[in-house]
Amino acid sequence: MHTDQSVIIAPPNRIRRPQDRSREVVQAALKLFVERGFAATKLEDVAREAGVSKGLPYLYFRSKEDLFKAVIAEAILEPLSLGEQYVAGFEGHSAELLRTLFARVRAFNDSPSGGVTKLVIGEAGNFPDVARYFIEEIDHRGRRLFETVLRRGVERGEFRPLADIPATVIALVSPLSMFAIWHRSLAPYDATCPTPNAFHDAHLDLVLAGLRP
Repeated sequence: MHTDQSVIIAPPNRIRRPQDRSREVVQAALKLFVERGFAATKLEDVAREAGVSKGLPYLYFRSKEDLFKAVIAEAILEPLSLGEQYVAGFEGHSAELLRTLFARVRAFNDSPSGGVTKLVIGEAGNFPDVARYFIEEIDHRGRRLFETVLRRGVERGEFRPLADIPATVIALVSPLSMFAIWHRSLAPYDATCPTPNAFHDAHLDLVLAGLRP
């Protein structure tokens, strides 16, 4: 399905201008923030990477924090929106739906955009406004997506009754995020680290066994 990216990825406080090159700036910032970290990346570095003048990022973003929010939106909001559309149109067994969502999360975590989660968590204490934006616009929306799948499965008798679905969602998705962070930080130094496929398969096996009626 075609998605209007101008709607999906536009973060708050972006200033629209003729011949808008803001997305080029955001994509360059995404690359540098993930590679170097947020604090270590200067806006002039972003401009150089994007191939624009040093002052151009300031025409689109009022602050470096606003650019950070735009990077989060660029990396996550579109795949999240596509996931919501997929869930809304799915007609099969809820276990297969959950299996597909796990595969999508794995693909996202393995992509360059997957480094954004580690970046946000690492910078949350220094930039609380960005952390709040991530929680309110990304994390809560992602949790609701998985809540929809669990409620669907329970209502159809495909999953067992759950006492607290929101808490179950956190127990389900938090290991995925933590493995993605570990894989990008400590795993290169751990010879016993499982592959992403092995970890996701093992976690999904436990989840589906726990949900089985």
